[in-house]
Formats: sequence, C-alpha cells, structure tokens
Amino acid sequence: MAFTGPGFVDHHTHLLRVAAGVKPPYDYTSPESIAQYHRALSARGTTPMDSVGDEIDVERLDAQMMGALEHASSLGLVQLTEAGMHDWAYYDALQRRREDGRLECRVRVLVGSGLAAEGMRERTGDPDLDLLGVKFYADGWLGPRTCALCAPFSDVHPEDDGVLFLEPVVLARRAQRLAEAGWVIATHAIGDRAIEAVLDAYDMVFGDDPAAVAASGARIEHAQVMSSALLDRVVDSGVTVCIQPSFSRSDEETARVALGAERAKRSYDWSGLVGRGGRVITGADYPIEPLSPLVGLRDLCVGPEQSRLDVATAFALMTDASAGTTTLDADPRELDPDDVADIADIGVIGTAPS
Repeated sequence: MAFTGPGFVDHHTHLLRVAAGVKPPYDYTSPESIAQYHRALSARGTTPMDSVGDEIDVERLDAQMMGALEHASSLGLVQLTEAGMHDWAYYDALQRRREDGRLECRVRVLVGSGLAAEGMRERTGDPDLDLLGVKFYADGWLGPRTCALCAPFSDVHPEDDGVLFLEPVVLARRAQRLAEAGWVIATHAIGDRAIEAVLDAYDMVFGDDPAAVAASGARIEHAQVMSSALLDRVVDSGVTVCIQPSFSRSDEETARVALGAERAKRSYDWSGLVGRGGRVITGADYPIEPLSPLVGLRDLCVGPEQSRLDVATAFALMTDASAGTTTLDADPRELDPDDVADIADIGVIGTAPS
C-alpha cells in the first residue's frame, strides 16, 4: 500500500555543479591526486571553497539545472542544499526557471567562501529558492589522509596529522561579518583537530552561549573523527552537525587503516551524537555518495555499530514535513527488522514540495 509521509531533504549535495559538467581540479578516483590538491592549496593559504567562477556552458545551464532537480525529485527529494556554490550563474538559472513556475525540488544554497567574500545577494524569502549561508573549509578528507587530526594517521608518516586550512582566528575573522548579517555559517571539518578549530572559531564569533549558536544555525559538515569528550563538546556547543548517512559504510575499511582500530570505532558515532541530544541533519555529499535518500536511509540503519540508527530515528533525521511530502510504495518504518537492508528497493511514487 502506498505511503505518503514527510519529504526527504538533503542538506549537503553538489548536484548543481555536477549537472553543469564542472570537473574538480583533481582525480576523484586518486587519493594521491586529492592529497596533492589539498596540500597545494594549503601552501598557498587558500581552501577548496575560496575558488570563484566555474567553466560553465551558460546556454545549456537552464536545462541542466532543471534536469538535476527533476532527477532529485524522482529519487524522493523535496528539498536540497547545494553545499558550496562558486558561481552565481547557477542561481541565476534557477531564478529564471522559478519565474516560470514551481521548481521540481526546493533549493537552498550555501555560497562558497570565496564567492561570498565578493558580496552576498539579498535573500528572496521564496520557499522554492533561497540563499542559506556561507560554506568554509577547515581541513581535507580521510581517504587521501588530509583531514586534520589531533594524533597522526596510523598508516603514514608518524608526524603526518593532515591539513588544517583555517586556524580558529582566521576562520572567526572571515565568518564574523557574515554571521552578524544573519547568514548560516557551515564549515567542512572531518578530523578532530579541525572540529576543535571550528568550535574555537564559533566561540569567538557567537560567544559560548549554546542557545545563540543553535539560533544562528551554525553548522559543522561531516564531523567524522571525534573522541567522546569532543562529541560532548559538539553537543554542548549548540552547533548543528550535518552527517553523511553512507560514509560510515563506505569508509569503514579506510577508517580502520587510516585511524587504527580503536580510533575508528570511536569515529562516525552517529548513535552517540543523536543519543546525547545533538542537533543533527543529513546530506548525501553527492557525487561522493549516491543521491538517493533511500540508499542513505538504508546505510544509516545497517552501518557499523556506532553509526547505526533505528529506522524511525534515521527516517526522522532525513525528512522534513515542512518541506513537502514523498509518496513511497511502503512505509520504511514498518519493514520487518530482517528486511531493513532492502529499504533502498522501496519505490518512489512521487513528491510534492510544500
């Protein structure tokens, strides 16, 4: 029997950039290429979010943006957030389509820090399309061993503890004006050293009042490597953590090798984060992981023990009734426990953004 429930939302994707055919300045399949890119940026004192302008075929952009939103809707999404826009051309294309009618999927935009430094545009107040805030980038990634750690990686040079792009004072200085203007500040931070740096910066920007931080919507993207004490600090800070439902499964072996068995067991601790009352949202980080929210829902329910959530909790994190509705072949929450691994096979019948 068909089930209509709160719509799936994705708070962290790169769908628009991928749809436009923009290729990253590194080889996604090569950790060495990514590491070289991260270290080169760090040496120049810049970050992946500081670039401005993409090589875009503007004549095709309108169709590409609409195709992307139609694809997202077909997967069950009613709203997505583009996590780091480097060129206003994307936003202009979406506004042109919005003038002709409703968008297939609501869009929120985090503007890349480099583009934001040149000047933000006005909010629209439009439920279909609006600017949310600014994305900064504090460290690298786990796979290429460039996320910033408090202790070195377990499988490389004993003094290699990753790349920290932004020290706390620098991040605070860059974010202050934007935060005061009411923009959400979202910062990529995977390693524990980077997470600590971001929290220190947020203390400088918002003060040490958790209510103020929560009200601002300040976010940390990913937050994968955390000790129990750091997890407590994140929860107590009032910051919102955007986790990636599929990362704990796809990174499981990489994390064990890069971090060592004990540290890996403490990482991707979504169960601990949610259980402590942390403010949590989810996003696929497409194209790193599949855009389908049903794939993410499955992975969040069958991943490693510390990241595994029950179906009802995971479903609540990944949906938002205020954003719209998604109609499925069945209610994922009513699946037999033995069939949870088959959640991704549930069919999407349709979506209705609010």
